[in-house]
Amino acid sequence: MIADIRQHLEAAPFEPFTIVTSSGTRYGVPSADHAGLNPRGTRVVVWFDDDASVTIAGLHIAAIEKGMPASGGNGEQGA
Repeated sequence: MIADIRQHLEAAPFEPFTIVTSSGTRYGVPSADHAGLNPRGTRVVVWFDDDASVTIAGLHIAAIEKGMPASGGNGEQGA
């Protein structure tokens, strides 16, 4: 999944996407500046507009969805 995240971040033009974790939590990535990978490629950091962030281990990424979650994507649980 980390390779897929890298591809989404490097896509031109960039398309917003959502990272879904194994617990069902959703994190929206509205621009390439809102996420990054650690140097070893094992974790993803997602930054939010309120200066908060979350670090997600690659093993906990269950899916990547196109577009942003309907409720903003700052860590909401899936339906």
